Amino acid sequence: MYRFKSLNTDIELFAAALLQHKVSVWTKTADDVYALLDDGGIIEKITPDCVVIRYADDKETKEYYLREECDFRIE
Repeated sequence: MYRFKSLNTDIELFAAALLQHKVSVWTKTADDVYALLDDGGIIEKITPDCVVIRYADDKETKEYYLREECDFRIE
């Protein structure tokens, strides 16, 4: 069984960033099913509107995800 923890609060996101946990990014489809957007990486920046994720394999690659539209998860 797949177990995960959704990161919903600033504190949860900050803790994942501080501990450098790999975070995956999910989004809800039109029929209310969650779909994987990205396997993710390490959280680099947290703002009230978005989360910036840096990929572990390439420090130059960053993606911006809107907090309102995405679900951030750790295993």
